[in-house]
Amino acid sequence: MQLTLYYAPIACSLVSYITLTEAGAAFEVRPLNFARREHLSPEFLKINPRHRVPVLLIDDRPLLETLAIQLWVARQFPAARLLPEDPMQQLQALSRMAWCASGIHPCLTPNALPERYCDLPGSEESVRRCARKLLLENYQIADDLLANRSWFFDHFTAVDAYFFWCFRRGQQFGVDVGAFQHCLAHFNRMSERASVRQLLSYEAQVLEQFRRSA
Repeated sequence: MQLTLYYAPIACSLVSYITLTEAGAAFEVRPLNFARREHLSPEFLKINPRHRVPVLLIDDRPLLETLAIQLWVARQFPAARLLPEDPMQQLQALSRMAWCASGIHPCLTPNALPERYCDLPGSEESVRRCARKLLLENYQIADDLLANRSWFFDHFTAVDAYFFWCFRRGQQFGVDVGAFQHCLAHFNRMSERASVRQLLSYEAQVLEQFRRSA
């Protein structure tokens, strides 16, 4: 089986990178430079007309969306224990990843691209402010879930990888996360995992390559 991950630095595709690494999967990475609009190239649009990452090619068959990729990796590599064993807990894990995708992620994008969400001149800051309010509400929910525990479930799962990106991205936008001590502790634990260290090293290499080619 041949696996190819289409990835962009900093973007949510790092979640798939971490999960594949945790699973011990052999995979090739194809970085896309969004600044050069490589995600809008005819070649990539044939693979994903939604022009987003991640995309996981599984023997040349594309699988789109982070949640679907997380579930596929967990099922394909059960020994990695990327989902809880209990069936109800598995559903809870899928619920929390869906929350990352549809609840938290939409509160992040307006910080970088507020113009996507308004067409009234001068309203960009209002869009950012409203998005951050909702983002902080979600972080508080996550903080409560992580109280007195290391991971969202009894051991590391794909949920932890997804939330790591959600929390990291907020910090990159300058969101004050000081009140969320359990989230911060989780972020620090994630940062020490070998898969995350590998990802961060790879991300730095790709960003440097993009800088040199600019």
